[in-house]
Amino acid sequence: MQEATQLAGLQDRSLGPFTLQAQYQPRRRVGHFDLDLFLTNKEGQRSREPLVTGIYSKGNPSSQIFSWLDIHYLDRFAFDNGDAEVLSGMEDLAQGLFEILGGVIPPGGMIICSYVTDVAWGMESAIHETTRRCLGLSSLKIPPAATPIGRLLVATGCCNIKAGAYDVQGSSRLAGEKALDKEYEERFRQRLIKQLEEYLGKNPNPEYQHIEATCRTNAVEILDRMIIK
Repeated sequence: MQEATQLAGLQDRSLGPFTLQAQYQPRRRVGHFDLDLFLTNKEGQRSREPLVTGIYSKGNPSSQIFSWLDIHYLDRFAFDNGDAEVLSGMEDLAQGLFEILGGVIPPGGMIICSYVTDVAWGMESAIHETTRRCLGLSSLKIPPAATPIGRLLVATGCCNIKAGAYDVQGSSRLAGEKALDKEYEERFRQRLIKQLEEYLGKNPNPEYQHIEATCRTNAVEILDRMIIK
């Protein structure tokens, strides 16, 4: 069986009151794995559906192709006899989850996250719907990193957040790229700081008050972390 050492590092990681349980198996293509990530509670119950599902690739560093994750993030979970809960509404747990996911991807790698997961799964999800609306309103010129899903990708350690560049099999995605080295990291960081500052320097559109409030809050939080760094 193929090995996926990085994915093994997801197993039994703590996330607030929960523990992560990773299930993965190799695909036909060498170095590619199906991944499902569940939560377990203090009673040892596993969430009924995965919180994250997708594909992990080990890449081919000798050909300058680095590891990547292509995922659906559901943002909700439920245990037996319990109602569904929204992870992004529980303090900083969603950000903590993406920080853990970021540890799977080395410098030069990418994390790609769908923003139509709610449509694909037939569910309601505020972060997916808001991200989709943000990117669909080109007149607002919202940086992808300031969207709800973009902010989570920044938490993985990716500073280069792209929209529309990695549209695979018709599913819309945001892509976060990790800098290959310190020089690129500083380039990505300065470019992102400029994007966010320019966005915050514009007057918000009152017609889209909720979207603007969410994205501007995200932009300020990201800037605060990046400038302190």
